[in-house]
Amino acid sequence: MMDVKRVISTIERKYIVNNLKKEERIDGRGLWEFREFQISTDMVASAEGSADVSLGESRIITGLKYDIGEPFPDLPDEGVCTIMAELLPLASPLFERGPPDEQSIELARVVDRGIRHADCVQTKKLCIKEKEAVYILFVDMYVINHGGNLIDCGGVSALATLISAHVPEGKYTENGIEWTGNYLMGEDIVNELPLVLTYGKIEDMVFLDPCLPEELVCDGRLSISVTEDKITSIQKSGSATFSMDEIQMLGKKSIEIGKELRNKLDLWQYKVKIE
Repeated sequence: MMDVKRVISTIERKYIVNNLKKEERIDGRGLWEFREFQISTDMVASAEGSADVSLGESRIITGLKYDIGEPFPDLPDEGVCTIMAELLPLASPLFERGPPDEQSIELARVVDRGIRHADCVQTKKLCIKEKEAVYILFVDMYVINHGGNLIDCGGVSALATLISAHVPEGKYTENGIEWTGNYLMGEDIVNELPLVLTYGKIEDMVFLDPCLPEELVCDGRLSISVTEDKITSIQKSGSATFSMDEIQMLGKKSIEIGKELRNKLDLWQYKVKIE
């Protein structure tokens, strides 16, 4: 991994910090403003759902594939949804070829945890026959450009992909699995729409959706996943500490901002119609 200290200078860090002290951002946003999301879906013909999502200059393409397998012994009537992330070297000089590093693992796990703990995916709908066969969904995120805050971009990309799902429907018969010609659609699979909101912290200043220069000089980050009315997961990274008062404040703010963002994105518009 490239040394971050060689990427951003002390002068630029001071410029970012001085702006934040005046409640200003280097890109003109306020402390609690997201950059613009751009979303397109169902553009990968070989996938059973896909999304191309940009948050500012960050861009992630996500695809959904499936397999049929046996359920876990302790969940005999529930399917599985797993989320993976790959940081392509073309996305940033900070990324290198090789096995998944801490950043790609963090991206996948934080997005996965927010979705899993919110009961987003209706896993019982993914059961073909109890104890015998279930759907295993693979949601794979590919980072195409790194402009900061990949977690929030990935969270929306994963949701848009699941909403655009069109998975062939199978039924279990004495001859094995037979395909009905119908599909499991996004509305069959998705129950909740959890959004993840990430805050950066530099010294004692906290702000939403750090862009790449801000992220490179952050002392730490806090990612909070929320549904309409509750927090589903919290993940901290970096050396910064967050007081209990700060966490409570950010939790309330996340639910408020999450409601506004959920209405603005209107993610259900991206469900696919099969003629």
